[in-house]
Amino acid sequence: MRAIILVAGRGSRLPKKLSLNPKSFLKIGDQTIIEKLIKNFHQSGINKIALVTGYKRYKFKKFCLKTFHNEKWKKTNMVFSLNKANSWLKRYKCIVSYGDIFYEKKALKNLINCKGSISVSYDPYWKKLWKKRFKKVLDDAETFRIKNKNILEIGKKTNKINDIQGQYMGLIKFEPRGWKKFKACLKNDFDNKFSNLYLTDILQKLINKKILLKGVKFTGKWAEVDSKNDYTVMKKIFKK
Repeated sequence: MRAIILVAGRGSRLPKKLSLNPKSFLKIGDQTIIEKLIKNFHQSGINKIALVTGYKRYKFKKFCLKTFHNEKWKKTNMVFSLNKANSWLKRYKCIVSYGDIFYEKKALKNLINCKGSISVSYDPYWKKLWKKRFKKVLDDAETFRIKNKNILEIGKKTNKINDIQGQYMGLIKFEPRGWKKFKACLKNDFDNKFSNLYLTDILQKLINKKILLKGVKFTGKWAEVDSKNDYTVMKKIFKK
């Protein structure tokens, strides 16, 4: 098992003083998000870790990890960054984590134990976190429907709370056979034009094509950072 952490973004929605470094360099207690993520992987027995860099890539040299670089980080999204790690994804089982989230390491154990070719972590109790992040619980929430551990819908906008049985966390595992399906979808359904696609766009297309995506329930602590308030929330959740 290997790990890939996507750290290309700057965090442009954050105040300037918080986006002088890559977003994963925000501190939680005495460590940065990226340091805590790496520690989680090591403690879970995953020592082969790669970073997909972009903004201020030189900042990550001190970690002495394998890096893939997204030179177009200013104009591209997560899918473009993820594809930079194709040489790993096509050969090894890989857990992919966004670099602006943090979670208890048992989230990794859940993914490691899942047998699906593509396994997606989700939070069924997402409303508790969203109430801390937003004035209205449906703000920035997306559809997520699941049955018998198979995801039926993901990543669409909605104003109906019943469409949301959980929230995608930005944590996913690909086996090589799953990545092969993902790549085929990029080629056949998007003509390899994926500069501004979100990862959930591809996942939903795979679902539409009757390809099984396993939902992996996580009920522990986690948080993500898109705004100054998100950062405050994350620090409170992981203050110990």
